[in-house]
Amino acid sequence: MKYNDSGMKIEYSDNRKVFNIHTDGIPCLSFDMLDKLGVPNLFTTRYISYDEASGTGVKGLRTAVMKTEKVEEASPVCRANRDILAHQLGSSLSMELVTDQKHTNYVHVATCEEDLGVATVGNFTLHRQFVDGIVTDIPGALLTVFGGDCPPVYIVDPKRKAAGLVHAGWKGTLGKIPQVAIAQMVVKFGCDPTDMYAAIGPGVCKDCYEMGDEVYDAFAEQWGKEDADRILKRYAPGTESKAFARIIGGSGQQGAPDGKYHLDLIAANRLTLLRAGVPADHIEVSNVCTMCNVDTFYSYRGRALENEQVAMMVNRFGD
Repeated sequence: MKYNDSGMKIEYSDNRKVFNIHTDGIPCLSFDMLDKLGVPNLFTTRYISYDEASGTGVKGLRTAVMKTEKVEEASPVCRANRDILAHQLGSSLSMELVTDQKHTNYVHVATCEEDLGVATVGNFTLHRQFVDGIVTDIPGALLTVFGGDCPPVYIVDPKRKAAGLVHAGWKGTLGKIPQVAIAQMVVKFGCDPTDMYAAIGPGVCKDCYEMGDEVYDAFAEQWGKEDADRILKRYAPGTESKAFARIIGGSGQQGAPDGKYHLDLIAANRLTLLRAGVPADHIEVSNVCTMCNVDTFYSYRGRALENEQVAMMVNRFGD
């Protein structure tokens, strides 16, 4: 189903009011639940700018340095764009905590000002390398992760004034990275999971996310077969999502997943959050698929990965 929200067309999987859309400055989405908690947050699109009156925008937003790019050339452009976004959240890159992102379940605990503002790939100290999540109790810290189809998971504790943000691709999800972040917040900041709120951001949906048998086997081994059967389903041969058909159907290839498993990243990460102790009514999940909306979002699976979305959140809470 499609509907216009602030002029921008996005296909949603249901009619829940999950996001607010902002077109002033660099266009972005924010979680309605986090907005109501007074937590500044955003998730970008491909748009650099968007005009509501005409319903058109300029695409090509760059926030992440890609592997194919020269760091010294790409980093200033990406940093400049992230700085604009940071200011839209009432922050700046001097307060940024950014992840290295190597598809791990490692989470860094940031407790000192020396951690802030290190945002150039290659400049990470040893303890920040291979980190896919950040948790902190530093007031005003700006947490940042990137993703093409991997959803970010935002975690906040209004009572202890602490926050976490993780990159949850299938490997991080397999390693239960939201649970790792929550455990760090409990141990380091004295948080109680029942006080926490969590939001699972946009990523590839289960209909689009086909996987090999080895992924099912990995989840069955580490999570158990019952859980693997809950979050991975083998689709019938010839079954395909609309997005899958749209993207490869005209390429001369067969447009069917051919009976492969499909992984539900949203369900898997929600299950992890619940088992970590976050109350069900404190969890919000995205109803936006990056691959189904490949015209609006970058998507690895959708063959639109000129760059990546950036997820940002400030460790600040409303009254």
